[in-house]
Amino acid sequence: MKIIIGLGNPGPRYVFTKHNVGFLVVDRYFELNKTLFKKIEKRTFEGYYNDKLMLIKPLTYMNLSGKVLYDLKNKINNLNDLIVVYDDVTLNIGKIRIRPNGSAGGHNGLKSIISVLQSSEFPRIRIGIGPKPDYIDLANYVLSEFSNDEMYKINKVIDKTIEAIDLIIDNKISDAMNKFNNKDLIGDESL
Repeated sequence: MKIIIGLGNPGPRYVFTKHNVGFLVVDRYFELNKTLFKKIEKRTFEGYYNDKLMLIKPLTYMNLSGKVLYDLKNKINNLNDLIVVYDDVTLNIGKIRIRPNGSAGGHNGLKSIISVLQSSEFPRIRIGIGPKPDYIDLANYVLSEFSNDEMYKINKVIDKTIEAIDLIIDNKISDAMNKFNNKDLIGDESL
C-alpha cells in the first residue's frame, strides 16, 4: 500500500495557510477520486483510503507530524511506499521539488517524520510557498493565508503535484523529477 502524507495543521484557522499546502494536496486528490476512497479517522490522523492507497492528514500539528507514523507503522512495508508532501519557503510559488530521499532542510514537520522513522530514505515533494519577505518572521509567514492571486497559482501547482504523485505511485519517481523539478508550473501549460 502507498501512503501519501500531506503535512499541515488541523483546524479551520489553518485551512488556507501556506503551511497547509500538504493538506490541500490530500484534499484535492480525494476530491478528484472520491468515489474510490473511504474516510478514515484515527487518534493521530484523518484521511481517505482504498485497498491500494492512503491519503493522510496528521492531526498532531506540524512540529509533531511524525507521531502519525505510530498509527501507520503496520501499513508501511517499504519506505518507498511513503510520499510526504509539504511546504518549502526556499522555493517560489509555482515550483515543486521531488526527491527520493534527503534531509529535513529545516522543516520541522519533516524533521519529526525522519526522527520517528529513524530514516530519511523516503520520497518527498516540496511545494514552493516562498520566499518569505524580510519584514515578517518565518512562523507568521507560514501561518498566513494565501492571497487570492497566490491561491490561484497554488491550485495550478496542486494539480501538477497530483500528476507527480501518480507517477511516483507507479514507481516512476525519476520521470516525475524530470517532468516537474525546476519547472515553472504556473506559466508552462505544456507540462
